[in-house]
Amino acid sequence: MIITILLAGLLLILAAGIRCGFALDDLIRMAVNGIKKAVNILIVLAIVGIMTAMWRADGTIAYIVSSAAGLFKPSILIVTIFLMNCLVSFMTGTSFGTAATMGVISMTIAGTAGVNPVISGGAVISGCFFGDRCSPLSSSAILVASVTETNLFDNIRNMLRTAAVPFVLTCLIYGAIGLGGANQVDATSVSDVFAKEFQLNRWIIVLGLSMLRVDVKQSMTLSIVCAVILCVVFQHRSAAEIIRIMLTGYGAGDPVAAQMINGGGLLSMKKVLMIVCMTSTYSGIFSGTGMLDGITEYVKTISQKTGRFLCIVLLSVVTSMVGCNQTIAIMMTEQLGCVLYKEQENSQRAVDLEDSAVLISALIPWSIAGAVPAATIGAPVYCLAAACYLYLIPVCRLVRKKNIFPGCNN
Repeated sequence: MIITILLAGLLLILAAGIRCGFALDDLIRMAVNGIKKAVNILIVLAIVGIMTAMWRADGTIAYIVSSAAGLFKPSILIVTIFLMNCLVSFMTGTSFGTAATMGVISMTIAGTAGVNPVISGGAVISGCFFGDRCSPLSSSAILVASVTETNLFDNIRNMLRTAAVPFVLTCLIYGAIGLGGANQVDATSVSDVFAKEFQLNRWIIVLGLSMLRVDVKQSMTLSIVCAVILCVVFQHRSAAEIIRIMLTGYGAGDPVAAQMINGGGLLSMKKVLMIVCMTSTYSGIFSGTGMLDGITEYVKTISQKTGRFLCIVLLSVVTSMVGCNQTIAIMMTEQLGCVLYKEQENSQRAVDLEDSAVLISALIPWSIAGAVPAATIGAPVYCLAAACYLYLIPVCRLVRKKNIFPGCNN
């Protein structure tokens, strides 16, 4: 549906460009130039799809989930749900994947303990977007680094700085809510479920390389190579099966394990790849024709009255409501808000996008970013109101009078 809407939008933009006096050939050339600028992010996203499938196939994600599931305690259940989903999302870089694995387990345990699904759902969503925002494997983090032409690892360091206070506040809030108590949990042996399907592996090569600041494409490619070796040595998978998993994703034989672990693969990224391509054509045409010059001037006027970061937040709300998708919100907010930054302020621009569009898109009830994880874990969509972490980051940024970067103003 969203691809159809984007295609219709592209046709309207082309028609508007022709009406403004531009030749169709020139407009198409601008669109192609926009896609060329996004080639790097398209390659990385494709690698992410393959790598997440291989992590499923070699037992890495199963090991992460089964290890974390045993840490739930009734007295700190809600804050533990948040922290465990933070851990898994940081290690996998995906909110959807985290929701489908640790999120489902968390909601099952919380339901057994009698926790309100709005509260537990909010804790899960908060944890899911911790890694979606700042993991070196996150497609949104990679996209922001690409469109702002900044270093991914520098961005992650800056994101961790702006997230420190909101993270602590989120833990305190969920901890205080949990003081009301929860019933004793009869812990499900997740390890037994996965043991039927895998020999569980602890090798998470890409994270170690990320800490050494190895190029993200190189580290993920090496991780895929290691995963292939583990699949052959420990899981006894054939070459044909491994190729199929890379393309179409992993499918577990055990139906219980399948609900938690299936997914990944190059084809799983086709929708986001198409969205990035389509929005990149918009960016190329807007840049080449100057169609948005009037809007960007209006954005500058608003920024002078509200401050730069609040203006970006307001832009993010609008683009998230209209685009209904995190990728579109990021691309549109960057396109409209980039006029507020000097060339040497790209790092500031990147962290502002991460602290606004990446998170706010998940707070819109009809946006894919928030609605899909909520539906995946079986929580009511208004659990987004309890996803404290998502709105504490922009709120804390707005409360602070000084920017995290010396010499830059909000």
